[in-house]
Amino acid sequence: MSRAHKALAILVVSTLGLWGCAKGPGSNGAERIKALEAKVNRLEGDLKVGESAREQVRKKLASAEEHLAKLQHDRDDLEKTLTARTSERDNLQTQFEQFRKNLRDLLGQAEASVPRYLPPPVTVTATGPAPGKP
Repeated sequence: MSRAHKALAILVVSTLGLWGCAKGPGSNGAERIKALEAKVNRLEGDLKVGESAREQVRKKLASAEEHLAKLQHDRDDLEKTLTARTSERDNLQTQFEQFRKNLRDLLGQAEASVPRYLPPPVTVTATGPAPGKP
């Protein structure tokens, strides 16, 4: 056998081996197509479920973002109200302190205008019998 015959024999055996391996054991074309179609249908169903879940999550996210915006707006309003109330409190506290100071000053002036020496109070003591008793 010459070299050419050996090379041709190896090429034929290799080709048949590759064809056999590619075909696979007991693979029927129609069965494979049905299996692949079933797999595609299952994956399409999974895709639809995933898409609906994604839409639900998007709706929840939009709702949560709206709620967050409302809460932030409410917080800002409360901060403004707190600032206004704090300012009012500080102003009233200042007015109250000024009122107390003025009241102390007036009390000091009133005490200064009262004479320092007051005569002792007059007390009467009775030496006789108590009225109403014979």
